[in-house]
Amino acid sequence: MSRVAVCIATYGRPDGLARLLDGLSALHTDACVRVVVVDNDATGPSRAACEARAHEFVLGLRYEVEPQRGITYARNRAVAAAGPDVDFIAMIDDDEVPEPTWLSALLRVQANYDADIVAGPVLPYFPAPPSEWVRDGRFFDRPRYETGYELPHAHTHNVLVRRAVFDATGRFDDRFALTGGEDLQFFRRAKATGARIVWANDASVEEWIPASRANLGWLLRRAYRSGATLGQVDRDRPDAIVARPMRVVRGLGRMVQGALLTPVALVSFRWRQVRLVRALQLIYRGAGMIAGVLGGRYEEYRVTHPV
Repeated sequence: MSRVAVCIATYGRPDGLARLLDGLSALHTDACVRVVVVDNDATGPSRAACEARAHEFVLGLRYEVEPQRGITYARNRAVAAAGPDVDFIAMIDDDEVPEPTWLSALLRVQANYDADIVAGPVLPYFPAPPSEWVRDGRFFDRPRYETGYELPHAHTHNVLVRRAVFDATGRFDDRFALTGGEDLQFFRRAKATGARIVWANDASVEEWIPASRANLGWLLRRAYRSGATLGQVDRDRPDAIVARPMRVVRGLGRMVQGALLTPVALVSFRWRQVRLVRALQLIYRGAGMIAGVLGGRYEEYRVTHPV
């Protein structure tokens, strides 16, 4: 029977965390589960919610506070708190809720494909109906693949990792503490050491998307941040002498493509808003790529409120 630590880094979302913990307690799984919550708020606002639910997990619930601001500090502390006695570490975000079969699906795919890392889909959920253009544009949809598809990297919003991967790969890089992107860089490093990363299409979680995200400003900021993360990660690649100029070229290409599509979107009769937002996202993502390669940083995790 597998022993799994589900690690959660949280900040400023006590209601979301409580919802997530309730979802974890309802999992249909034969695994022995330990939940590890690391609160990146020094005041520890989620302690009560965690202590009230600690008895619901076979291996208990560990709650710790990481006062140093930054996503990597919280993630690294969670991995350390998971303990050496677990076989796998699963990661999920504090604004998500897993399907009841989430963990069993991840473990089944891991066993079937002898994978070191298994990633699954994140499906958007809107607690309040979004604007029509947000719904029609499907801006929060993420790529999906057939189960078993081998991936170049993964992300921490829905992933199962063999415990030994952390021993071989090390910590999440603290240079990404305030910018994010630490998961992309970590899993690329893991891949470079020989780790096998596969997709589990049935291991889904729902991401709750509030109105504060379902708008143009947030979508453009996220496009810029995603581009900047790619540029920042490329600065560390072994082939950076090639990767950096290639990323700049790709960034310029996205900006040109977006600029060309903008007037087309403005004269479109149908899907005008959707096409315009997609064009602007290309421009912002391209600008972020170039900024990231040149050392620019978008410090999303420096803010003092959740986004």
